[in-house]
Parts: sequence; structure tokens; C-alpha cells
Amino acid sequence: MTPYWKLIEQIISESDIILEVVDARMPELSRNEELERIMKRKNKALIIILNKSDLINANMLRRTFNKLKKECEVFSVSTTEKLGTRRLREYLIRLSKKQNIKIGVLGYPNTGKSSIINSLVLRKKAPISSKAGTTHGIQWVKSSNLEVVDSPGVIPIGQDDEIRLSLIGSKNPEKIKNLELVAYKIINLFPSKNKILENYKIKEKTEDNEEIIRLIGIKKGFIKKHGEVEENRVAMQVIRDWQRGNLRL
Repeated sequence: MTPYWKLIEQIISESDIILEVVDARMPELSRNEELERIMKRKNKALIIILNKSDLINANMLRRTFNKLKKECEVFSVSTTEKLGTRRLREYLIRLSKKQNIKIGVLGYPNTGKSSIINSLVLRKKAPISSKAGTTHGIQWVKSSNLEVVDSPGVIPIGQDDEIRLSLIGSKNPEKIKNLELVAYKIINLFPSKNKILENYKIKEKTEDNEEIIRLIGIKKGFIKKHGEVEENRVAMQVIRDWQRGNLRL
């Protein structure tokens, strides 16, 4: 067992409730089956936190919420817009029944784990950045009846899983080998590919990935000397906009 998983097992063992923070735009990609297996084995309560819910349209969010609700308790929040975090904190305090409870907050890097902790303890306690891997060291933070454990980055991802690393924001665009493959994956997450064009204020409509890259390149002025679009530069821009939360589904 790697040191990361030993740390995760320790956090799960010492916590009464686990909050698994996932990206509302891609909950299945940002959930972790191994984490949830360990929790079931240790008989721990799971609450899934759909963070970045402001970046997904209401119908998609409702469908995702209702699907996950069949498995466990679910909260949709946006830490950047401060939506749903107060309701989550009040729910946990009610759950504590005036006794101290330990809350483990786990998730892939850059899913908003530190921001969730900040909202639970009502003060800035862990560093926040759109760059991957900015939380270091284990911290226990107490507020009201809640004792919250923070763990850095926490859930390891295989280094060969470049698409997942990139979509979750755990790999900076400058280090991605296959930029176009990742950009196409992002485009395919949109229920209608024209929606991504709307994000860039492009009026043309198309369902073709290559044409979408071309249109974004023209809009951004990413053009080579001979009039060709700089596809890698466009792909990097799409990935960067996705990771920064500039693209809404």
C-alpha cells in the first residue's frame, strides 16, 4: 500500500463522516471507487459534495444530484460563488447533536477540497489556487462541534491517466503531452458541442471537434503565418479555461 493510501485509511478510520469532494461537471471521473470501498469496509458514512455546481446547467445538475442521491447523501455547492456551503455546514452541525464529530474531507487535487474546509470552519485555513497541488501537510481544524481533517491532494491518480489528471486539474496544461486529445475530451463533455462555442461567443454551429478547435483559434487569433490555426495553442487554452472554471456546461 502506498503512503497516500495509508494516509487515506488513517483519515477514514479517525473520521465519523467522510465528505468526498467531486467536480459537478464530471462526477464519475472525479469519484474514487477504492476510497468508497475502504469506507464501506470501515462502515463510515459518505456524503458526496458536488462542487463547482455553478459551472453546470440546472437540468444536468438535477439529474446528477438525483442519481447520486440513490446511493448516499449529496450536497451541490459552489465554493467560488458561496452557494450551498452554509447549508452543508448547518446540516453537519445538526448531525452532530451537540457532540464533537470528526469530518474527513477527501478528493482528488484541485476539486475544491480546501475551499470546502474553509467554508466549514468559517475562516481561511488552507491555501487555495487553481494550480494543482497547493495544500501540504495534515491539518485538524475545529469550529463549533465540527473537527475537520484536511489531507493534501490525498487521492493518488496513476501518472499514466493523463486525461483524468488534466480534466480534474491535477496536471497543469504546460505538462500535458497530448493536448488535443484532452481538449476533445472536454468538448465531448458538453451535452451540445455548440454550447462550448457559446462560451467563446462564437455564433457558428458545428458538432465537429476539429472545426470547433479551428473556430476557437480564429476567435482567439491563434493563427500561424500561413493562415493555419495553432491547434496545440487552442487546445491548451480550452484546457486552461476548463481548469479555471471559465467554461459552463
